[in-house]
Amino acid sequence: MIKSAPLRALLLGGVLLCAGVQAMPVIKIGFPESIPPWVNAGNQPGIAIELLHETLKAEGLVLKPVFQPYARRLQAYRHGTLDGLYDISPSQQHAEQLGGSISRPLHSFDNIAIALSRRAPSIEHTAELGKWRVLAWEGASSLLPASYDQLEAVANGRYHEIADQQKQVRSLFSGRTDVILSDRLIFEWYRRQLKSEITLDTSQPVHIYAVLPPSETGILLHDSALRARLDNRIRALKASPRYQAVFSRYGYQPQP
Repeated sequence: MIKSAPLRALLLGGVLLCAGVQAMPVIKIGFPESIPPWVNAGNQPGIAIELLHETLKAEGLVLKPVFQPYARRLQAYRHGTLDGLYDISPSQQHAEQLGGSISRPLHSFDNIAIALSRRAPSIEHTAELGKWRVLAWEGASSLLPASYDQLEAVANGRYHEIADQQKQVRSLFSGRTDVILSDRLIFEWYRRQLKSEITLDTSQPVHIYAVLPPSETGILLHDSALRARLDNRIRALKASPRYQAVFSRYGYQPQP
């Protein structure tokens, strides 16, 4: 028997707290399996997951990330087993015929072209990428303007896409490709990870070309009311020091 009133109150409070936590609605969001530092960054959850966790927590909601390949994520969303999807553009939503609405951007991908400085390719416009061997992330072709003749580049073996972006960065520093297309933070992440490899010199200077548009990254949600609530919380998060703090934990400056 518990004789202490303060102890009884403490235990009762703990039970109520646990009940409150259990009662918090869980929101299942589909994510890629790994795109560090945004998703699953080593022993950290990733910048995007932490940002979304912050916004949902402010609404009294619990984020449950679900990591799946692209096709399976879309299928799960269509079947209603996911409440939302991370990083679906309006063009993708239209092409894949996905219902729902997209939130305001949680963050953006700073898409850039990168080459070794010693090669110093002259690239002032996207069209000039056609002169060089380009290795892009999977799906990058959707961002390339009509001025870049992708069909000709593919036919001449000068344009390829790859899902594994670590291999992409490795190809740049080993000289197997002239230019890579990547988000700035993804490139910096893998460059750091490969630094310890004796056979690969990642300290080589690189030149960055701002010839691609950034990609704003929101959350596609079935529930339009939830999307509106999320919009407000994203706006508030970006105006607060917590936004900077999340990026700082990974050693980066924010990408709006």
